Amino acid sequence: MRFKFLIFIALITNVLCAQNKSKYPLYPNPVKIPIYLSATFGELRNNSFHAGVDIKTGGETGKKVYAVADGYVSRIGVSPWGYGNVVYVTHNDGYMSVYAHLESFNGKISKYVRNKQLASKSFRQSLFLEKDEIPVKAGDLLGLSGNSGSSGGPHLHYEIRDANQHPMNPFFFGLVIGDNVKPTIKGIAIYPEEKSSVNGSENAVFFELVNENGKYTVKNGEIKVNGTVNFGVSVYDKADGSDNKNGVYSIELFADKRLIFNIVFDKFSYDETRYVNSLVDYKKYIDDNIRYVRTEVDEYNILDLYEEKTDGITLKEGDRVNMKYVMKDYWGNTSVVNFTLVGDKPLKEYAENQYSRAYYRVDGKSETDVYLDGFVAQIPEKAFYRFEYILARQLDTIPNIASDYAYILGTNDIPVQKNIKIMIRPAEKYADSKQLYIVSVDKKGKFGAQGGKMTDGMICTNVRSLGTYALAVDSVKPAIKPINFRDNTKIINCKRLKMTITDTGSGLDKYDIYINGKWVIGAFDSKNNLLYYDVDENLKMGKNKMEVVVTDGVGNETRRSYTLIRENPKKK
Repeated sequence: MRFKFLIFIALITNVLCAQNKSKYPLYPNPVKIPIYLSATFGELRNNSFHAGVDIKTGGETGKKVYAVADGYVSRIGVSPWGYGNVVYVTHNDGYMSVYAHLESFNGKISKYVRNKQLASKSFRQSLFLEKDEIPVKAGDLLGLSGNSGSSGGPHLHYEIRDANQHPMNPFFFGLVIGDNVKPTIKGIAIYPEEKSSVNGSENAVFFELVNENGKYTVKNGEIKVNGTVNFGVSVYDKADGSDNKNGVYSIELFADKRLIFNIVFDKFSYDETRYVNSLVDYKKYIDDNIRYVRTEVDEYNILDLYEEKTDGITLKEGDRVNMKYVMKDYWGNTSVVNFTLVGDKPLKEYAENQYSRAYYRVDGKSETDVYLDGFVAQIPEKAFYRFEYILARQLDTIPNIASDYAYILGTNDIPVQKNIKIMIRPAEKYADSKQLYIVSVDKKGKFGAQGGKMTDGMICTNVRSLGTYALAVDSVKPAIKPINFRDNTKIINCKRLKMTITDTGSGLDKYDIYINGKWVIGAFDSKNNLLYYDVDENLKMGKNKMEVVVTDGVGNETRRSYTLIRENPKKK
């Protein structure tokens, strides 16, 4: 009883906390189950901030999902990737709620989507609706929770957006969780600027911390600094009853009690979401899969999450500055790390940046074109977050490519904001091939499909990361493998026919299913390479011909035909 009482008090406290912070409408929960989260708003993700919260569904699909306020269905999405099956509801108060990774829609939405799929002969849909097409009331069933799209496991992704389509923290709108857990600070980093040092090093230094109930100190004591330095911190948060490592709500940095940096994860624009790559120490993330939030703000970083910005701290010999990081979750749980900077002597020598003619100087103020034998890259202005030197050279040691060389364009630890157009000329023996596509080549020599179309004798595509690129030939057709049926299968109680479809080269592009010559909806689960057809009225009693057509990125096509015999279940 005492435990239940404490939980009750914690929830009431959290509700009052949320209400005090919020000037927004308070909505009921979108699911009628206890709320535990596997991800919070603003969490740092690959190339994006998390735009909502992920509500756990007990490792199961099929939980009922309800509209949180009156309004109308303004958008519906169906995709093998991203949000999968998703419903957007625009509310009468001007806000929008989003419900993603659904297993299925309610009857009215399902019928609407099905008609659009049949009309366009496409499983994938991005539908925008008028106000009077599918109105909803608060509490109306929208569908069932699932694991569709790029979901990593069964859950409901739930968002709130304002009238400008900017995602907002759902905690503002009455979503409540039990959380009495302080954030965990994994480490801090100090980054010396040019002609500066930290503990005698010109490079970034990462510090381990000692924790005593949310009060952290640097393991090795005082930190010696000369010149100007910036800072970084790695932190995560947990909640009651959950082991998920989620994001925090705010990060503050003080220098001698003066607030010099503050970021609050309350609202952002989708135009800004990729700037997460500028916020974090991207090289550290690529090298060690750890995200440090940096205080330094790059020249072309337009993030609006910053409440306070800093130009760094400058120390000379004899100076002393007391620093304090403060991490908070939405419910006020707080962790602090204190550390002291002590002014040090300047280094006797500083390394000089030496860049050979193989490097291109990219200042971001205009387009930069890179030319190599058989290769062109067009880097638009502000493609990067700051001034960069980009290595560009040919590589003749990569086997099984269809270009004269592989081409190094920078390194993958430099983040890219905008698309870079690259063009590669085929080797002479492949000049007339229709099966060419651009690949990225990783450190182990593994190819990653990047697409591409022939234009003026070169294969062209857009990329959003730096690395090594080349051409490859895809002469292998996609594979189709039935799972729960085969040719001349009797269909009696089977409600779903399933098959795997795969491609080892340029990737899957199209997939179609025909029953007796008529196109039917073939749903695709990209995570599991699963294509399936839900048996409907198109599969008649008696013999039927099912044809499956799968096409890859360069047009290689595989067709498979199966005779299916539909019979009534035997009566007992």
